[in-house]
Amino acid sequence: MSLPVVSVLIPVYNGARFLNTAIQSVLNQTYQNFELILCDNASTDTTPEIIKSFKDIRIRYHRNARNLGLIPNWNRAFSLAQGKYIKILPADDVLYPEALNTQVKILENDLTEQIALVASGRHIINESGKVLMTRRLSRRHLNIDGTNAINRVIRSGGNGIGEGGSVLFRKSLMEQTGPFNSNIFYVLDLDQWFKFLTRGRLVYLPEVCAAFRVSSDSASVQMAEQQRRDYLQFIRLVYREKSFGLRTSNYYIGTIKTILFTQLKKLLYRFVIR
Repeated sequence: MSLPVVSVLIPVYNGARFLNTAIQSVLNQTYQNFELILCDNASTDTTPEIIKSFKDIRIRYHRNARNLGLIPNWNRAFSLAQGKYIKILPADDVLYPEALNTQVKILENDLTEQIALVASGRHIINESGKVLMTRRLSRRHLNIDGTNAINRVIRSGGNGIGEGGSVLFRKSLMEQTGPFNSNIFYVLDLDQWFKFLTRGRLVYLPEVCAAFRVSSDSASVQMAEQQRRDYLQFIRLVYREKSFGLRTSNYYIGTIKTILFTQLKKLLYRFVIR
């Protein structure tokens, strides 16, 4: 039996509330040559029962004997992947049906492997799946070198590339740069994307391929403040590390925008999500 082209990874801990929707969104892909790996971090809710209720042969279920912590569980999920392309989908997020088909085509046509990441626009949705807003790095198709991409993202004042559901990357690239290891929680994914971009280009698609969910359980003023602190710390680290090539002007613009956007997030969390 041939190996799958894509490994979709869902690291999960007590994710029963939205897990069924996340799994179904992967199984509904128009592109079919994938495996779905669910790495359960010793959940104590009904997560195992939900996973076992699906009988699709493409699903692989691994349960840790004990809770490893979030980042080790992400890396454990990656260690199980057999595909040459990887997508990491948080357990409360959603893929739209054309996501894999659209992004796989780009990497398959990149015969010289110049592209590090393929990312897309994404919806921000609430608990019921209602679209609150659309987030994009650009309204047009981009194919830019890694340094240019890093500067553009920092200048945007947030994670312009997107969360795991919005991104597809080569397994070999992760093997080169090493596992997820950020000590800054809210930039766990962006930290890895930037490492990838020191080795290749970003293709950014304005099409919306995924949805990132915010819920009343997690969305709060306190979380917005922590996100702000983490992102500002991350910007400083990127600026100091010369290999990222962050320009001084973009460092300051990104810092100011991060502070302003935090206030907008507070309003979103307080008045819109609930």
